Amino acid sequence: MNIRPMMPFDVDTIHAIHCLCLERTLMARYTSEQIDAWMAGRVPQGYLRAAERGERFFVAEHNGTVVGFASWQDEELLSLFVHPDFHGRRIGSALLCACFEDAVRRSASISVVKSVLGAEEFYSRHGFLTASPGSASKRGVLIPLTKMQRVTC
Repeated sequence: MNIRPMMPFDVDTIHAIHCLCLERTLMARYTSEQIDAWMAGRVPQGYLRAAERGERFFVAEHNGTVVGFASWQDEELLSLFVHPDFHGRRIGSALLCACFEDAVRRSASISVVKSVLGAEEFYSRHGFLTASPGSASKRGVLIPLTKMQRVTC
């Protein structure tokens, strides 16, 4: 496995992974209405626009194929998605560590994540503690999340 910064040619693949995770993995925890609102308006170029605004993206490659991605900005982990066929292989952990290391190189730290439902255990294994329930509003639909905080020494 190789972790590297996202390149412009990666956006179609990470968009596909993002959509696949929403459709396949999160359907057990969210309604169809919530998934549809979450996906509405997403396009591959959105990842490039986010990167231009300072969001730091990393991708995980397995045998030369991108199988996951993560991003962070301003002390917050903003995304971490691994292709469902590659869950359980520590790819998410490797992506999270790449974000942590990148933050340290930039004299920053990642201390906040708004976890999707069901990912809290993963984040707790990496030092995040549940702070409070929360939600995001996408196209007028509330999407429940768990606000988590990481305390670093």
